[in-house]
Amino acid sequence: MTYDVVVLIEREMSEGDARRVAALHARREEPVDYHLLVSSHPESGFGGPMALLGSSFADVAGLTGSASVVGSATGPSARISPPSAPSRTPTATLADPDVDLASVIEHSSRQLRLASGYPVHVSITHGEVLLALMQMVKATGCQEVVVVAWPETAAAFLCSDWIHKARKLLKVPLVRILEHDT
Repeated sequence: MTYDVVVLIEREMSEGDARRVAALHARREEPVDYHLLVSSHPESGFGGPMALLGSSFADVAGLTGSASVVGSATGPSARISPPSAPSRTPTATLADPDVDLASVIEHSSRQLRLASGYPVHVSITHGEVLLALMQMVKATGCQEVVVVAWPETAAAFLCSDWIHKARKLLKVPLVRILEHDT
């Protein structure tokens, strides 16, 4: 039996991102299968982990999977912009899914595979991210969801108790939020 983990990313995973995700599962006795979920259009409010926030904290507070919440998550205000501060690793330029989706997929899956030593299955969503995440959780029977997001997005998730709400909505025992290396 394997331990299935869905990893939702908003941009290319850095080596540090991949190491931190892999470290979460390093002591597991059973093999781990990673299922990487990437949005094909993260800049529109239609996709990306930021869409999970909805258009306001009020939407997040009421996150129940109802049509009004899912609908509000697709509005143009759902995107939280990436930080404008320079990267801590200026030598590495990470791909943006809106510009170079193929590089995001290739580099992120390779980084996670190298860091963990386990298989990485990649899925691309062309639709609403929350719905794709719910479908992937159901299809894989995963035991855990890891969202790797910008620091601002991660902070918003934590302030809104999103993890608890997501665990209930996704019907998964464990949901974790990690910040992208910036």
